[in-house]
Amino acid sequence: MIASHRTLGSYPFNRDPVAQTTAHTLCSLGFQSPAVFACAPSVKGAGPRVALSLLRTLARLDDRWNAPADENGLTFHKSALGAPFLFVGDREGPSVSFSHGKGRLWAAMSGTGNVGIDVAYPEEFAGTYPFHRAFSAEELECAEALCPMDAPRGAALMWAAKEASVKATGAGFNLFDPLEVRVGTPFVREQGVLFEVLVDRPVSTWVTAEDRGWLSVALA
Repeated sequence: MIASHRTLGSYPFNRDPVAQTTAHTLCSLGFQSPAVFACAPSVKGAGPRVALSLLRTLARLDDRWNAPADENGLTFHKSALGAPFLFVGDREGPSVSFSHGKGRLWAAMSGTGNVGIDVAYPEEFAGTYPFHRAFSAEELECAEALCPMDAPRGAALMWAAKEASVKATGAGFNLFDPLEVRVGTPFVREQGVLFEVLVDRPVSTWVTAEDRGWLSVALA
């Protein structure tokens, strides 16, 4: 059972007045390259500010990337399926993903591969939620093993892994049914849980406790 939220491979990063948050990096998950993530209050303009903070962190880890002086140097476009694309000046930037939860905006970025992020909370799966329409029997057994006697929290864990993974493919659930996205065997670590999630390809996915819910970052 995972009880606390600890950041894997936390990267030293000063409080950034642009985003008023701290960026963290995941380095030792078998990802193709460092994935950085952060959160900030979900207010107008938060997306570009958090993206700039993450880009500054990524530039310190990967010299292929440079951050502009301010968020005016960043522009965002959306794919036909709604996935965000970041441009730094006139150059396509690193992969970026966003998720909203409990008044906060979470964002993740990676310089290689496609990144996805999601936060999910037990209250989203309370009451008469149709678990059988979203999770296989094996996934529900895994959820019970990780969150004994707490089906909503276990479901939130599985969903965060699935949602981050489909975001990392760029398609989200526009092209996939939740039951087609299969969460594999968990590898429990002190800092969270690692999964290989099978979408249209294997996706490396990390999940850690966030408040009473879960934060997941995936890289495809």
